Order: sequence, then structure tokens, then C-alpha cells
Amino acid sequence: MTIALQPKTSVSIVGATQAVENTPQKVLFIGQKTSAGSAPSGALVENILNNTEDALFGARSMLAGMIRAARAENPITRFDAIPLDDAVGTDASGSVAFSGTATAAGSIEVVIGSEENYKFTLAVSVDDTADDIGTALETAVTANTDIPVTASNSSGTVTLTAVNAGTMGNFIGLSYYGTVAGITTTLTALSSGATDPTLTGVFDVVGDNRYQGVVWPYFADTSEVRTWLGARFNVDNKVLDGVAFTSSVDSLANNLSRLTALNSQVLVDFADKSISETAYKAPAQFELPQIKAAQFAAVRALRLTDGANIGSYVLSSNGPKDAFGGPALASKPYFNTPFPNLPLTATGRGWTDIEIEQLFAEGGSIIGNNASGNGVVAGEVLTTYKTDAAGNTDKSFKFLNYVDTASNVREYYYNNLRSRFAQSRLTEGDVIRGRDQANALTIRAFCEKLYQDLSGPDYVLLEAGEEALTFYKENLNVTIDKANGRATITMIVPIVTQLREMLATIKIAFSTQG
Repeated sequence: MTIALQPKTSVSIVGATQAVENTPQKVLFIGQKTSAGSAPSGALVENILNNTEDALFGARSMLAGMIRAARAENPITRFDAIPLDDAVGTDASGSVAFSGTATAAGSIEVVIGSEENYKFTLAVSVDDTADDIGTALETAVTANTDIPVTASNSSGTVTLTAVNAGTMGNFIGLSYYGTVAGITTTLTALSSGATDPTLTGVFDVVGDNRYQGVVWPYFADTSEVRTWLGARFNVDNKVLDGVAFTSSVDSLANNLSRLTALNSQVLVDFADKSISETAYKAPAQFELPQIKAAQFAAVRALRLTDGANIGSYVLSSNGPKDAFGGPALASKPYFNTPFPNLPLTATGRGWTDIEIEQLFAEGGSIIGNNASGNGVVAGEVLTTYKTDAAGNTDKSFKFLNYVDTASNVREYYYNNLRSRFAQSRLTEGDVIRGRDQANALTIRAFCEKLYQDLSGPDYVLLEAGEEALTFYKENLNVTIDKANGRATITMIVPIVTQLREMLATIKIAFSTQG
């Protein structure tokens, strides 16, 4: 018999009090599949593993192409998708037509849809006929397992048909480079694609899943995604907000008309110009529009992922901590972000400086050539938000950085207030040491701590320093309603923004002597 040691003692271990981090990034893709894909139409396909998109959605499908492009930029973020079957509509079609017989050897380069991915060099020998060259192009296109068109040659005219029906096939560009003596090449742009899938209710399967980014290919019809994300922007007792990314191809007038009608803090539209020349019928930046949107959404998610290596996407020589992702990147400008997998825009085909300013004024964003013309970068990234509910000009959510900063600040307060006061008593009097109680003073003190976190080196989302903290304290109010168990907190948080413009004056002097 063993006598228990006295006094009887118990020591319990409880978890340390730690700040609650913001939710990991998730991106949702909407797009069409093909019958070769195993995923059911309209279902939410979650946690798509790398290199499984072809089997799920069909290798040549719009949706698989979007996810492949996003994965090339971001191998770590969780990607989900809602695949859609084609509607009973029309497949866009166009052609590359060859005529004549080659009287000299040479080559013709044909690009279909993407200058980066679908470029075919056709070697031509003396006496090759138009049909020979057409057969070579048909064979090359057919051999490419993920190009979003099919090809059929008839006497040198190669008809190209979009794999997915609907309007997005109309934006599969065509071009050719090079001439061969005796051969004439003629392009007919893809057109007549009609009837997209029904988009109403497409998000019904999502439930309370939160997606910080949504890739939406249907730039001419964004009402469904705007309505869905708009309702989530400040939903009660949850954090569900996110931003949709789309990319448009149209004339300046049509782009401006569409953008002017939009006014949403949850939509970013990358606008490109439609070009129609004899040998070039494609977007000015020769890439499928939905691919641009997918790549940007992937890079943004990577930037906002804790610890992700983003050194190749940000300029961090003056801030080495910025080479790693996390919420702090929400306040770092998106402009000058490189996109190595997008093609350069040929001189004279892209927007002029004046046109870019017109697009910016209406909430359009641009991805284009850098100043040296040897790489592709993002310009200023704006949402389409322009005015408040009363119609007054409002810059609160004009830039994507403003939205990302505000969203991350809100989420940090939400998560940590819920965690800290998860089972607290509410009192208007003093709190008792050793008991979980909350009054206006303790809530206020905790809010001040959170502000200091968000203005500190790990977040840099809010203004730092004594003056900023004093401003915050002066505008922080906490009121207690014991009868309803409610603490009402109001605050003003000065966010960090981006250095977008510098104005300097240089005065010429002819002497250094007074």
C-alpha cells in the first residue's frame, strides 16, 4: 500500500496566448470542361492536386488550361473549381488558308490562341502544295494535347474550331509570320461562338467556403460573381470576402463602355485591345484572356501566403522581408509585378498612354510591357469601384491593395477578438484577476494591441508610430450593453497605401557661388 504524497497537487498545462493568423489562401476557378473530364458539371471540385486538372476537366478544356497556367506561377495554394458543361450553343471557328505551290523553301509560323504555348513552325519545301502545308498544320495542332481547338484541313484551308462552345472561343487569336515564295496565307478570325453555360446559381454549391480569389472568364457577364462576392464583402459574424479576376478583349470604346457601367470593389478587369490585321487577328497581348486572369490570381494568392518564396515576383532589394509572402504583402503595390509566362505586346499594338489613363479612370487594369520592353509586368491594379452608394466619388476601394489591406485587417480583428473573448463574462465594473471577464477597458486595450500588431513589422498594414497610435486611440470607442451581452466597437484605422507618384522640381543654377 502506497501513501499518497501530501499535499495533493495538480498542475495543468494550458496553451499559450497567441495571435490567430489569417486564413490560408484559396482560389476558385469557374470554367468549361469537356466530356473527357471526369468531374461532374456544376459540382465543387475541392483541393485539386497538381497535374490532375487534365483528367478532371479534359486537357483541351478552358478550365484545365486556366489551372495549368495558374499552377505554373503558384504550386502551393489550394485550388478549387466549378466545372461547367458546354451549353447547347455554337463553337467558334476560323481558319488558316494556304494557296499556291511553293517555288522556294522556307517556313511559316502559325500561332493559335497563345504566343507562349501554341506556336507551330511549318517547314515548307519546293513544290509543296497548299494541301501539303495545310496537312502539316492539321497534324501539328492535333498532336498538341492541350490546345483548345481542333483542326481539319481541306485542300489547304485548315478550319480551327473551339473545343468549348460559347463566346470565349471568339477570343482565340490567330496570326502567322513569314512568307514562302508561291504561297499565300489568309487568316479568318475565330467567330460565331455563342451561348455560354447558364451562370445563374453557379455558386450555390460553395456554401460557406471562403475564396480570397475567384477566376471568372466570362468578362462580358460578371453580374453573378459580383452579386455573390458583393454579398460576402461584409457579412455578419463571418469573414467570407474575396475578389474576382477577369480579363477582357475588345475595342477601347467597348472596354470603356463596359467598365463605366461597373462599380464593384470585388471585381478586377484586365483590359486588352482586340487587333485585326492581315496577318494578326488576336488580343494585343497574344494570350487567351482567361489565362491572364488565372495567372494574376495565382500570383496574388502566393504573395498573401505566409512564408511563400515570392522573390521572383516582388522587388525586395530595399525590404528583404518582402521576399516572403504573408498578409504584409497586401499593402505592397502590385504594379511592376513580373509575369514571365505572358508574351510581350508588339510595338504599336497595345494601348497608348492616353488610352491607359482612360481605362484607369473607369476601373480597368493593365498587364503589359515594362519600360525597357523586355518583360511583362502589371500596371496599377484597380477594382471597378468608383463611387459610393450615394454616387459620390470614393477612393476607399479603388485599388486592389486597398481592398486586400482592409480585408486582412478586418480578418485579423475578427479572428483575434473571437479567440480572446470566446467565453468571457461581460461587466461594466472592474474585472477580477484570475477570472475571464471583459469590460470596455479590457476590450479597448486588446484592440490597441491588435493595432500595434497590424502596424508592426509582421504586417505593416496600418500606420506605425506614436502619432498614428494616438490617432487610433482617440477614435476607438467601446460601449457595453449588458442586457444584450453586446460590446460595440468603432474605430478608425489609417492604412498603409502605395507610392504611386513622385513629383520633383529641379531648378537650374549657373553658379555655386551665392
